[in-house]
Amino acid sequence: MLLLDRYIFREWLKVFVMTIAAMIGLLLIAKMFSDVQDFIRWKASTLLALEYFALQIPTYLPVVLPVALLISVLFILGFLHRNQELTAMRATGLSIFRLTRVLWISGAVLSLVLFVLNATVVPLAMERSKLLAETAEFDYEGKRAGGIDKVDKASVLAYANNTENRIWFINRFSGYTGRGIGVSVYQNDDSGLTQAAWFAKTGYYDAERGCWVLKDGWRVLYHPEAKEDGPQTRQERFSELVMSDLTERPRIMMALTKKPTHLSINEIKGVLDDVGVDKSVRMSSYAVQYHYVLASPFCCLIVVGLAIPFAVSGVRVNPMVGVSKSIVLFALYYLLTNVFSLLGAQQHLPPLLAAWLPNFIMLALAAWLCRRVN
Repeated sequence: MLLLDRYIFREWLKVFVMTIAAMIGLLLIAKMFSDVQDFIRWKASTLLALEYFALQIPTYLPVVLPVALLISVLFILGFLHRNQELTAMRATGLSIFRLTRVLWISGAVLSLVLFVLNATVVPLAMERSKLLAETAEFDYEGKRAGGIDKVDKASVLAYANNTENRIWFINRFSGYTGRGIGVSVYQNDDSGLTQAAWFAKTGYYDAERGCWVLKDGWRVLYHPEAKEDGPQTRQERFSELVMSDLTERPRIMMALTKKPTHLSINEIKGVLDDVGVDKSVRMSSYAVQYHYVLASPFCCLIVVGLAIPFAVSGVRVNPMVGVSKSIVLFALYYLLTNVFSLLGAQQHLPPLLAAWLPNFIMLALAAWLCRRVN
């Protein structure tokens, strides 16, 4: 890296780090104001609360990094331009791309870093923080009720595992304990006909075995061709039945009760693997969100491309002119993202195309703007 690149990189990095620290600090303060009262009411330990708030930091990075990058690039290039440093650099015959190549490289590196974070650290942090909050609440409710098993935190659950042709109905289900009351499981064949069904008074997910255990119920075997006596052919009672084939995880089953934007990429992938991308609009929205999480990190390159043209021109009199133009285009990018996500969720576009097309459009626009300035 040449001296010029090191100089621009060093000045940009200072602003970038300070902007990230300020934004994450403000977001953490807002999160503490909204959630700290709950942890006080639940009488959670200080260590648990600190771990919960610390886990919020990785979840903020997908939003904070692009915005901090935009602000820092606008600031440093605007500063160099107002001080005539860019003019002096260009007088030596260097192009805008050559002067800002270290920023392009930084944007590409941040895109890759954000991609890795979205695929690994961010989903783990999201799931862990939710688990900590649920643990604190259930422990508190359990002490009040005289035992965690007596906590009444259950709801109706219906779940379809299209990959295994299996349908679940649970009258009362707790996502925290993984236990259900009134469990009905239907195993169908590829044509949709029921082959077997299990009806149990209670059931729970055994994490060590990685499967469900049903208690106090009966199994019903069906014969689709037996039309005179009906499809039902035999019933078998059981007191406890370990179902090694029933591997559906409660957290994935409960994910269908939440909006896709509230789920980690691992939870969305689990839903798509089990349920599949069928013709329903609901599942299309999960598929669009999955591809959007993978595509969104590359907005860092878009940010650099949108910031450079307006930061190096037209800001000598009023720096806010270039800043406002860049912010408007950045807002346009998010508008396009929402519009194409809606089109994908409504099945007017394939989920993959709906997630990636806004990136391609804005990258092409950024390349055109940079070429004009150059």
